[in-house]
Amino acid sequence: MKAGKVDRRVKYTTTLLKESLIRLMHTRPISKISVKMLCEEADVNRSTFYAHFNDPYEVLRGIEQGVISDFNTYINESASDNQPESAVTVLKQLLDYTSDHADLFQVLLSDGGDTEFQKDLMSIVQDRMIANLQNAKQLNERTAEYLQGFVIAGALKILQKWLQDGTVESSQEMAEFITQLLFQGVSGYF
Repeated sequence: MKAGKVDRRVKYTTTLLKESLIRLMHTRPISKISVKMLCEEADVNRSTFYAHFNDPYEVLRGIEQGVISDFNTYINESASDNQPESAVTVLKQLLDYTSDHADLFQVLLSDGGDTEFQKDLMSIVQDRMIANLQNAKQLNERTAEYLQGFVIAGALKILQKWLQDGTVESSQEMAEFITQLLFQGVSGYF
């Protein structure tokens, strides 16, 4: 977003544009969303749009940065010693946030979403939850990278499915499920 004084009208307009972009992204990828379409959806004129953003991608980056900031805040406020119990607590808070903003996350984590954002988001969680595993188990860097990739991809698919199905299970149930998979693997279910 362009620099400048942020008053209530500016906050309202930027929020309106962000919400409109999310609505549009439910039906089409961002590459197919023009400034004109976004302005029509938000009911603002193009000059107002350009006073705050350069293009729809910049609006999306602003949304993504807000989510990353919120996730970091949730994690930093939670003491995590990388034990399953504290991992469940942290993950539950993140899943509560995700569930509260399900409409947003359905778009951001969809197959058409920004894969770099998805990796960044999952990396935040994963870094906190398995960083000490590398030290505790004395994993070499290469093995740790494989493990991290596996965890990120798996957690993302679980989260996508949970959102797609309407968050049927509670945040607590999902946090326990993901944490059990993380610390015990699929063998914990057999």
